[in-house]
Amino acid sequence: MGRRQTLMEKYRLLMKAYKRKRLKVDNTPYLPPDGVVYIMDTFNPEKKIRATVLEVKEKQHRKIISSIACPVCGNPMEWDDKWEAFVCEKHGKRAIYEIVKEK
Repeated sequence: MGRRQTLMEKYRLLMKAYKRKRLKVDNTPYLPPDGVVYIMDTFNPEKKIRATVLEVKEKQHRKIISSIACPVCGNPMEWDDKWEAFVCEKHGKRAIYEIVKEK
C-alpha cells in the first residue's frame, strides 16, 4: 500500500496533466468549411495542387478527411500520423503530400 497524497500533491498532478493536454499538438486533417482542399508536394513546395477528397469521417461534429486521391496516379492516399501528411507509395518512390491553406 502506498501513502496518501496531500491535497497539494493531487493539485500538482492534475495541473501537470492539464498542461500536457493543453500543449499537445493536434495534426488531424479537418475538412475546411468550403470543402476545397489544397495539397503541396514535399518534393516541389512551390506548387499548390487542388485535391479531390474521396472519403470523409465525422467525429464530434467535425469532418475529418480519411482519404484523398493522389494527383499523379489517382489512387487513394491514407493519412500518416508519423509524417503528418498523406502518403502514396503506388508509383516508384514515396510521394508525401501536406495539406496547405489557401491564401
